[in-house]
Parts: sequence; C-alpha cells; structure tokens
Amino acid sequence: MNENHAAEIFRALSVPSRMQILLLLKSSGPMPVKTIAETLDMTSPAVSQHLKVLRQAGLVQSERQGYFVPYSVDAHALSDCCGMMVRVCACPAHGDTADPAGRETESAALVREREALLHELERVEKELATLRGEEG
Repeated sequence: MNENHAAEIFRALSVPSRMQILLLLKSSGPMPVKTIAETLDMTSPAVSQHLKVLRQAGLVQSERQGYFVPYSVDAHALSDCCGMMVRVCACPAHGDTADPAGRETESAALVREREALLHELERVEKELATLRGEEG
C-alpha cells in the first residue's frame, strides 16, 4: 500500500459514521443499505454516500444479487490498513538498536517491523478462527 492510498483510507475512516458502518459490517457480515440505515438510525441516502466513499477507498465491496446489493468488509484492505497504521505510528526502538548518532539501524528497524507484522498476523489469524467457528 502506498502513502497516497493509505491517506485515502484514513480520510475515509475520519468520519465517525463511516467507522460505525465498517464496524457493523465487520461484526454482522454483508448487509444491504436499508438494513445498515435502520440498524444505525441513519437515512438510506446518507448510508449510500458513506458506502461510496468506503468503496472508493477499497474498504468495502458489493456484489449485486438481483435486487439485493449486500455490502461487506474487504478483510485484505483492512489488514493492509492496519499494517500501514503500525508503520506510521510505531515508535523506533532505543538502546542497543541505535547507531552512535541515536538513529535506529536498518536491520533493527526491519526486525521491529517483522515483529509488528507477526503480531498483527497472529491477531488476524485468531479473528479468522473465531469467525470460522461462528460460521461452522
């Protein structure tokens, strides 16, 4: 994920209503606009506009099934978003991972990033296992 795409995703998530929609879809699975609107006490046109922004950012997807158009979370995009957030927000390590000028060495930075990714992978795998348990 490049920085421009990450910025687009973070802009999409900067509106509380969009985060509510995303959390609802994440917890409840695919839903049509009307159901989302009723659940969140919003108007259907407002939900449609928010979904348009979330879809353009790649966070949700939809597939028409006759008259029914369920929206669902794109789990891969959320995982990428989480990884980018870790890269942006993680603080550099201090101590023996720094060169004499106080900067983190490249190898230490890679090890730190690897650890963050492994931690995130473990979290995602646990969430997937939970979802599979609920579905099965």
